Amino acid sequence: MGSSSPNRGFVYDKVRLCWVKATPEEQVRQQWLNWMVDGLQYPKELLVVEKELKALPHLFGKDVPERRIDILCYGKAIHPSHPLYPLVMIECKDESLTHQAIDQVIGYNHHVKAYFVAVVNFEEVRFGFFDTNRKEYQFYSVLPSFKELIQWVRP
Repeated sequence: MGSSSPNRGFVYDKVRLCWVKATPEEQVRQQWLNWMVDGLQYPKELLVVEKELKALPHLFGKDVPERRIDILCYGKAIHPSHPLYPLVMIECKDESLTHQAIDQVIGYNHHVKAYFVAVVNFEEVRFGFFDTNRKEYQFYSVLPSFKELIQWVRP
């Protein structure tokens, strides 16, 4: 988890480069951001945190709902029309991971079109992708490294 500030109740977000209120969901977000950057080698410069859908570059000018994503990691040169494109979108929860949470991230991804999605809490992860053969999302209990995901999607 991020460092505690002198003003208790805040945590430093090393992606957004600022102190944020340490709500339970924010603590989950910071735990996973730290693990992604330090453990799974996700580049900080390709991560966005707490961003509105309409603010995502590949969605400019499109009709999207008023929603915010928790964590999004872009990939470079993984899409023929966009130099940066969503690689994995992650929804953070401070409670048990339910079918509703999974449906939420799938619903957001209807607009974002990331190659991969995940729902996480303090102890669990449900990482998934749309299986074109089965015509449904397949989920697993591990978040792969950045390098692994890039290898799976590079043309």
